Amino acid sequence: MRVPLLFVGLLASMTTALAALPAATADLDTQVMETARRALLDQADQAGLLAADVQLTQPSPRARPACPAGWDIAVQDSRSLSRIRLVARCVDDSARVPPQDFLLRATLSAEVLVVVQAVSAGQAVSEDAVQLQRRDISQTLDAISTLDTGLAARTSLRPGQVLQKRLLVAAVLVRRGDAVRILANRDGVRVEAQGEALDSGARQGVIRVRNLNSGRIIQARVLEAGLVEPAELR
Repeated sequence: MRVPLLFVGLLASMTTALAALPAATADLDTQVMETARRALLDQADQAGLLAADVQLTQPSPRARPACPAGWDIAVQDSRSLSRIRLVARCVDDSARVPPQDFLLRATLSAEVLVVVQAVSAGQAVSEDAVQLQRRDISQTLDAISTLDTGLAARTSLRPGQVLQKRLLVAAVLVRRGDAVRILANRDGVRVEAQGEALDSGARQGVIRVRNLNSGRIIQARVLEAGLVEPAELR
């Protein structure tokens, strides 16, 4: 039996359309994955993480409509790596293609600082106590790759532990009762006096200090261990 040419043409068009749908879906999935990857790597870079790497999966992929004009893809929520939400909108409003929601999962790894020597609570964290190692930090997003000076352990740190921002506090450089030098430097005139710390303080912290020459109590800013300056100079 001969098939009418019109039917043959219609069948060919339907076959082409059906074949194009998976390709369009795969292309959109790729664009969504790449958008999410760039966003997460940008966040990692802003956080100062070194050599960050992102792996993404889409738990429930499904067929998507085509949008010949292309898609506008935006990240809606990336607070949790287990539920990254994105939305893709067809840039051609006349096509009447509904927005497409995506839910992705991600794992994030980077070169981060890991404790290699035990550090007691309140003890300053030295560079010798930590080492850069590649770790999965999907559950420890406040991990750090660089160590600022003047930081101490908030709680005891054990070897093998990933160093996190929440585990660090400003190290106390001056303690109550310490002898300190009061340095006043203004307009090229430098004056020093001996003092006694009446409070404890970290770098840039403001504490009370008694000037031993005048007996006057002043507010002073901690510059380093044993050295303060009058707070009014800033």
